[in-house]
Amino acid sequence: MINKIKKLKILIAIERLLGRKIIMFSFSSKGQVQFFKPIIDEIKKRNLNYSLFFSSDTDVSIDTEYLKKYGISLNRYCLTKDVINLKNIDMFIETNIYARGPESSKKVFIGHGQPNKVTKWSPDNLKSFEYYFLYGQLEKEMFEVIKLDQPEATKHIKLIEVGYPKLDKQINNEYHKETVFNELGFQSNRKTIIYAPAWDPGCSLRIYKSLIVDKILEIPNINLIVKLHPTNLEPANSIHYNFYTGGVDWRTVFAAYSHLPNFKFIEDWEVNKYLFISDLMVTDFSGVALEYILLDRPTVNIDCPEFYNKTLVEWNCDPEISKNDERFNAGRNAGVIVENLDEMKDKITFLLENPTYNSEKRNKLAQKFLYNPGRGAKVSVDYIIEILDGKL
Repeated sequence: MINKIKKLKILIAIERLLGRKIIMFSFSSKGQVQFFKPIIDEIKKRNLNYSLFFSSDTDVSIDTEYLKKYGISLNRYCLTKDVINLKNIDMFIETNIYARGPESSKKVFIGHGQPNKVTKWSPDNLKSFEYYFLYGQLEKEMFEVIKLDQPEATKHIKLIEVGYPKLDKQINNEYHKETVFNELGFQSNRKTIIYAPAWDPGCSLRIYKSLIVDKILEIPNINLIVKLHPTNLEPANSIHYNFYTGGVDWRTVFAAYSHLPNFKFIEDWEVNKYLFISDLMVTDFSGVALEYILLDRPTVNIDCPEFYNKTLVEWNCDPEISKNDERFNAGRNAGVIVENLDEMKDKITFLLENPTYNSEKRNKLAQKFLYNPGRGAKVSVDYIIEILDGKL
């Protein structure tokens, strides 16, 4: 029997004989596909002569519903650890800098969200890609810090100003509030709050578990959406399960609230339509706050001393820069900080009644966040064509 990698090699060889360029999209976990899905859709829309393949760190081959939703064919899929054995891949697009593409391919890094928190990037990871597709000026300024720290490891990287494909629909107003409210079964005349924390050790979710939800639900006449970071929903068979989830089945934790008509725990990997209907976000240091700030709506940031004082130190990062520098702190400077959960209810209530509070700070930051608003996928594909044609 021919093994899977041999079958892939044969298929790739056939596709190349037919004159097609080979692109491999690599993702660490299921939630990361959303970051390049608009690019794939744009490639298909243009009917380009490219053949698309996929790889992931954890095996998703048994999740047929997921594969169907994102158009991933099993005969074009393998584990990322096996990609290094494949030749004749023209472009390797990664959403995680830990991935490693074939030596001969053009390697492109597209972040799975605005990079923040981490102030040190390792030389090995930086050397793993040649093109960096940037969301906006803020990300470019962030990377200047990395370049100063690692000049030799970054001198080969070409910075490309593409924008943020995942946000194209949000920017172009392609979501409809009433449709989303109906999907959730919410009353649209209530204020809607979304709790969207980070996943990291020391984040608000790991420290407080469900207590934050309890406190928010004390506020009358609100809807509450809980949308965790996609990695918090890693399956138990994932090689990253304990690292990303802290060993907690968060679905089970929040299932205890499923009987409440004004509460929804979202398992959909994509967050943006839920941002679109929300009046306020509660988060900590998650980069999703920057996506929300584009809507010019208030954010409450729960302070997480353990993350800054312990986790980041263990990761050899600078906690002061991560906490206070806008290039790394995920919009914290434009949010309202909660240091004690007992004060959260009052601060949320104030912001719901005064939604323009901090609006000037949000808009100033938003102006630096996004290149090519609403055109991220189109511009990305334009540059992919240039790279594959040897023009860049």
